[in-house]
Amino acid sequence: MSELHFLGLGGTDEVGASSYLYRLHEGNLLIDAGARPGSVGEAALPQLERLAEHPPTAMILTHAHLDHVGALPVVIRRFPNLPIYCTEATARIAALVLGDTLKVSTSQGYPLFSAGEMKRTLERLRPVPYFTRVSDHGFAFTLLPSGHLLGAASVLIESGARSVFHTGDVSNVATPVVDAAWLPAAVTPVDAVVSESTYGDTLLPARKEQVRTFVTAIGETIRGGGRVLIPSFALGRAQEITQILQTAMAGGLIPSVPVHLDGLTRSVTEAYEAMLPLLPEPLQNRAKVSRQAPFLSGTVNLVRDRRERDGIIASERPCVVIASSGMMHAGASPQYARAWLPHAQNALFVVGYQDAESPGRRLLELQQGGEVMLQNGQGALEPVPAYSRVERFYLSAHADRGGLLGMIARYSPGKVLLTHGEKRARTNMAGYLDTRHDVVLPAAGELVPLRDSGRRRGAFISTAPRKLEALKERHARTTVTVRYDPASHQVMIRLPDRLDGDLFGEGEYTLEVLRGKLTRMKLREHDHAEADGADTLQETEPAGQP
Repeated sequence: MSELHFLGLGGTDEVGASSYLYRLHEGNLLIDAGARPGSVGEAALPQLERLAEHPPTAMILTHAHLDHVGALPVVIRRFPNLPIYCTEATARIAALVLGDTLKVSTSQGYPLFSAGEMKRTLERLRPVPYFTRVSDHGFAFTLLPSGHLLGAASVLIESGARSVFHTGDVSNVATPVVDAAWLPAAVTPVDAVVSESTYGDTLLPARKEQVRTFVTAIGETIRGGGRVLIPSFALGRAQEITQILQTAMAGGLIPSVPVHLDGLTRSVTEAYEAMLPLLPEPLQNRAKVSRQAPFLSGTVNLVRDRRERDGIIASERPCVVIASSGMMHAGASPQYARAWLPHAQNALFVVGYQDAESPGRRLLELQQGGEVMLQNGQGALEPVPAYSRVERFYLSAHADRGGLLGMIARYSPGKVLLTHGEKRARTNMAGYLDTRHDVVLPAAGELVPLRDSGRRRGAFISTAPRKLEALKERHARTTVTVRYDPASHQVMIRLPDRLDGDLFGEGEYTLEVLRGKLTRMKLREHDHAEADGADTLQETEPAGQP
């Protein structure tokens, strides 16, 4: 097969079980082998049986989240000599995640792999630094910082004269525990980009503002005598929240109360302490100046066993608990939620992505007093009433639509494949791309050529070139005025009374600003009562709301 192809084994139209195979001239490159959170046994795995048709020559692990690493030993069971490339941090964290995956899947009665298979898998990991070009297998690849998580990488793949950029999970916003994704200083054209699209339909609020309101909400709950549960991804998010809380308590924004880390967050935070030289420089410098551990200091402590956890749950003393899992499928977080959700003085704050079937997503959709199904101590699901304060804060480690579009533009690809997103996110993002790129939304198991087909949906304004020039000439002599009313917080746009209907069809339009405080302005109110007959389109949604 001379044409370069992409084969999504999982994680194409979903966030989970990510695994992608590249059919290259020189061999096959497999990227990631994840599991589906909340699923058990074979249902948790990607379509790894397809690898029998296309055996991989080498493999890359972009980062160590469960949905990218959980099925790695299953791949090595089939291909025991497969080299797996990743960064040093990813290699260290992967050992923790695979150990936890083995423990959880065994307790569920459906172990995905054995301890021996996990050990052999970890022996196949080959850490390589960022920006190091690896060409041992005919094709070449380079790992580039992708933000998202300590050690996470995007991949630039080279095969012959062709190149593909695989974003992996990416974030263009720096946090206390990871720098933002690296981008080339100048536009660097590639043949294709395979991009995640987790928030492809969303413009996220400014992170600093989200952190401020998050801290305020925690302070209100603590001062009211309540307890705060933060279900969190153990990798990266838990450590970021710990930093936020330590800073807020030191500044008096939150009363100084115990902060308990439970579940996988315990061992991961200890691992982060040991990887201080790999963390952002400001965090390293702060740890050196204070001569304190960057995470496990002050009121922060680890919940070591069930007895200690039961004591925290039973206590009425205000505190904050950061516990895995982040989507509340399993782990320690459902156990705290079962005890604390029924009480109005407590709070549960969601700080990360929730898939469509997760208890965390259903909890966000509940009205106060509704019930959510959560696991009990024996793994069975039981209804739990939710009277406590439940809110979502966007502290995501994924780039939003604006960030993804900016990254794709920097690589100026002919073809774009959108993966790692639900249907709405992928289709919404495709609408912003398919006038300039050949856009594909691959299905799991679909073999997609990576060559640009030249197909485009067409420009936003669809009309003949000669007619379009005439429209431009006519409308160039018209005037559009914009006025902001500070009393009512309204932006009023006055359009000419004779605006050619061929230019804009009927319907509702949304103007979105990708930079600055205003993130969305909806043109929705047509006022025909104006004396001059002009349309007045008013913004009535608060600025800054997505």
